[in-house]
Amino acid sequence: MLVLETVVTTLNPDRTVNCAAMGVGWGEDVLEIRPYRSTRTYRNLAAGGDAVVHLVDDILLFAQAALGDPHPPARAADVVDGAVLEDACSWREVRVEAIDASAPRASVRAAIVHRGSGREFLGLNRARHAVLEASILASRVRLLPHDEIRARLADLQVLVDKTAGPREREAMDLVVRHARAAMSGA
Repeated sequence: MLVLETVVTTLNPDRTVNCAAMGVGWGEDVLEIRPYRSTRTYRNLAAGGDAVVHLVDDILLFAQAALGDPHPPARAADVVDGAVLEDACSWREVRVEAIDASAPRASVRAAIVHRGSGREFLGLNRARHAVLEASILASRVRLLPHDEIRARLADLQVLVDKTAGPREREAMDLVVRHARAAMSGA
């Protein structure tokens, strides 16, 4: 199954929006969401059964969602009990059909119950791809050797330096600060 990098929203028990970057297995009628069992996304999916999976081209939002808990503008979803990000290019509202929690990363099978589109997808230039990879790398500081992380971030920084606009530079700065702080505290 093709895996696309997305931003997934779920509702917390207090009805606030949880926003997380996540690779999602993409199908025509079904998506496979693979959150770690220790995350809010997993707990919310297991408890509520609804989510909205967004395709975005705002790499700063993706980086923020990969490394923290951003609260971008959102509105109520049309069909599921969830939230649609206002700046999303497109989205899929999904309802959980099955959860396999036998591994550290759960496999959540979710049926697409509604599709929506917002603004035109502008695409990803090399800097956006680099920040996407850097965000994933920085989110795994506890899992990978720090020398490897530093080397890979340096390689990705070259692409950002060559092709980034202000939003991509801001996103890469966020990622690098996060990675450095996590490595120094580890």
